Amino acid sequence: MRAILFEEPGKLNLVEVADPVPMVDWARIRIQAAAICMTDLELLRGRHTVEYPLTPGHEYCGVVDRVGSPAHEAWVGRRVVADNEITCLKCGYCRRGEWRRCPEYRQIGFGPPGGYAEYVLAPVHNLHTLADTISFEQGALLEPLGVGIAVASIAGARLGSTATILGMGPIGLNCLAVLKASGARRILCLEKQLKRLALAKSWGAREVTDDAEHLKALTKELHPEGTDIVIEATGYAPLIPLGVSLTRFGGSLVLAGFCKHEALPFATDSVAGPNIRVLGAGNNAGFIEPAALAVGDGVLSTEGMITHRFRLDDFRQAFSDEQVSASDYIKGVFVF
Repeated sequence: MRAILFEEPGKLNLVEVADPVPMVDWARIRIQAAAICMTDLELLRGRHTVEYPLTPGHEYCGVVDRVGSPAHEAWVGRRVVADNEITCLKCGYCRRGEWRRCPEYRQIGFGPPGGYAEYVLAPVHNLHTLADTISFEQGALLEPLGVGIAVASIAGARLGSTATILGMGPIGLNCLAVLKASGARRILCLEKQLKRLALAKSWGAREVTDDAEHLKALTKELHPEGTDIVIEATGYAPLIPLGVSLTRFGGSLVLAGFCKHEALPFATDSVAGPNIRVLGAGNNAGFIEPAALAVGDGVLSTEGMITHRFRLDDFRQAFSDEQVSASDYIKGVFVF
C-alpha cells in the first residue's frame, strides 16, 4: 500500500509498504477519507515526543475489509470510524474509562501507523459504525467533533449558557457547533481569519470579531458580567488573560488549545477572586461514538469547514506551511 511517512522532523515522503495484516481481535480499515490535524504539522516540525519514522493520521474513516478473527467477520464491509486509543482494557484506569493513563497506552497515528495511508489497523472494540447518512468526509471529522463534545461537557454547557470562544480553527468551530446544539446563546467569537469568522457567523455565533478590544466591547454590551463559559482554543498563551477577564464570576475558562509548555500569564487573584474555574481539556478519549450518533441523527454537521481536498500524491502541498497558513484554509482532507 501507499502511505505518507514522516521520516524525521522536516522530512516526509510517500512510500510503498506491505499491506498490514490484522492481528486477532483487530480489523483492517480501507481508508476513504483522512482529515489533516494541526497536531500532525507539529509532528512534522518535531514538536512532539514521538519516534520517527511514523505514519500519522488520527482523523480517518473507511470500510473494514479484513479482520483477524473469524468471530468478527460481521464487520467486513461495514463503513466505520475508530477510536485511536490502544490500551490493556484491564487496569484500574481502563476500567474507569481513563484510557490515556493506562500503562500500555498507545495512540494510532503517534506510533502505531495512522490514517495517512490506504489501510490502517485498529482493535475491533474501537470500531463504530457510520450511518449511511454520514459521508466519508464528515466521518473523518468525527474525531475533532468529539473533542468539541468533550470540551462542552467539561465546561458544563447547558440550555441558556452564554459563551465566548477564542480562536475559530477546527477545534473552536467544533466547540461552537456543539455549544449551539446544547442550547447555548449569545456566543461571541474571536478569530483573525475572516473566512473562519464568516463560517462561525453562519453556524450561529451571535457576534464575531477579529479584534480583542472589540470583543471586550461586545462582551460589555451583551454580557456585562462576562460569559458563563470561555473557551481558549488557540493555544496562544497571551490570550489567556483576556479569557480570564471575559469569564463571569463563578464561570468556567476551558483551555482547549495547547500552549506548548508556556507559563500561563495571569495573576492568581484574577481567578481566585471571582471563583473562576480554569479547566483543562487536553485528553478527550471516548467521544467519537457520541459524535457519530449526533451526526447520524442529524443533530450536528461540521462538513462545511472543509476547504481543501487532497489526494495522497498531494502530500507535500497538503503539509506545506504556505498551504496551511493560507487565508482561505480551515480544514484539509485526504480523499481516497
